[in-house]
Amino acid sequence: MAKINKESRVVFTKQMKKDYTILIPTMVEPHFGLLQKTFCLYGYDVRLLRTTNSNIVQEGLKSVHNDTCYPALLVIGQLIDALKSGQYDMDKVALMMSQTG
Repeated sequence: MAKINKESRVVFTKQMKKDYTILIPTMVEPHFGLLQKTFCLYGYDVRLLRTTNSNIVQEGLKSVHNDTCYPALLVIGQLIDALKSGQYDMDKVALMMSQTG
């Protein structure tokens, strides 16, 4: 069972590794491709999203504040588009997002 921290976010645990698919957006493909391969070497099921359709823009626009930068809007739209695709078990999927300073 996933643990919930005080901010009501699910914390990814070692036990979840065997059952979960981790989705990561395409930002800088060589870097994120390397990240995907590294996680896979350690037994994680990581999928690098490569969707480029206009739907990711629309999903991002519907889901984020209008002051959000365009790259973040695309990443969020790409993740939401993947979740809505029906390809992933919504009870066994995790999203990975990088943060910049």
